[in-house]
Amino acid sequence: MKAVLVIADGLGGRPSDCQGRSCLEAARTPTLDELAHRGAVGLVDPIRHGVRPGSDTAHLSLLGYDPYEVYTGRGAFECLGIGMKVVCGDVCFRANFATAEAVSDGLRVLDRRAGRIDAGQQLLAEALDGIALRSDREITFEFRASTQHRGALVLRGPGLSRHVSENDPHEAGVLIPDSRPLINDEAAERTASLVDELTRKSFEAWDDHPVNRDRRAAGEPPANVLLLRGAAELPDLASIEKLYGVRSAVVAGGALYRGVALAAGMASIPCPGATGGLDTDLRAKAAAAVEALVAHDCVFVHIKGTDNAGHDRDADAKTRFIERIDGEFFAPLIEQLDVGSTHIAFTGDHTTPIDFGDHVADPVPVLFVGPNVMPDVCDCFDERSAGNGGLGRFAGRVLPMLLGYCNWSPKFGS
Repeated sequence: MKAVLVIADGLGGRPSDCQGRSCLEAARTPTLDELAHRGAVGLVDPIRHGVRPGSDTAHLSLLGYDPYEVYTGRGAFECLGIGMKVVCGDVCFRANFATAEAVSDGLRVLDRRAGRIDAGQQLLAEALDGIALRSDREITFEFRASTQHRGALVLRGPGLSRHVSENDPHEAGVLIPDSRPLINDEAAERTASLVDELTRKSFEAWDDHPVNRDRRAAGEPPANVLLLRGAAELPDLASIEKLYGVRSAVVAGGALYRGVALAAGMASIPCPGATGGLDTDLRAKAAAAVEALVAHDCVFVHIKGTDNAGHDRDADAKTRFIERIDGEFFAPLIEQLDVGSTHIAFTGDHTTPIDFGDHVADPVPVLFVGPNVMPDVCDCFDERSAGNGGLGRFAGRVLPMLLGYCNWSPKFGS
């Protein structure tokens, strides 16, 4: 048996998306409808009923982990996802290149994304990594740029804590706040102080850097300060192989999703053209998934563009992208798979309705198809049809259910 789990980020919608229909209902999806006819559908609450999921916690839950027990924050997944080494005791952060100006009482944010900088990030990262932390020489750090304004940072050394507040104010025109310890603990106080020092040092290293002199000359906002959030330690996850005895892999363009999978012990499969955006190469992802199944029993494919369009409140873009998932990903995937020995699950990690533009607690449609799946009466794959599907409504654990159809689940009890 082989297994393919596909998660389209922010797949779910509401009737308000497209004049009484969700984007998934409005999209023309003949391949998914045929899979629904051959399989079983239902609704899944990514975490629990009524819980508004984050992308990180939702993916943990869908992969079979209890985020209430194992989640330590997003930063570790971001660091793993962009290829950074993370060990026990490290404190990891999501990072932004941002634009700030010095004022009498601190640094004021002008643009949290530095104009979505798209060049020079590596030179800025090298300038920051060459700096020593004067306040605490036992601690080292590594900063790495990711895509556009994004990056990640690892603090390493004794006596650190993830229990510190972020210094990202999430709006422009306000001062960068000091990081604060969130618990009464010396390690948290130490870590918060280091975050503040790094913020100051980043501004000193970057404000007059040649990259930013060039950006100012071109009329672009300088990327002259580091904003940090999502402090996290490496989560203690039992690997998918240890839990189920299967070799698993991930195909993902986004660092977060690749990082969650790596933390779960999956191998990362390179896929040129997987951008993590609306322009991603879906045919390349399908081909990469098929290739991954040669050496692995299970592959997890993450598709991001649906969520991007939802956050942009662009119903047409989301509908068109769902149609691309159907025609450019699932159609070639099915043509290349041995459907007699492969089980497929398809769902989203949360609902991102167009009129709200962010995650909500609504359930998401889910589809299982394969030789061991008992078909139900549904012939369409969308939210309304899924409410009548044979799987009913359940919470999380989509990957364990998929592996169960492959007869790989361990027995609970005798």
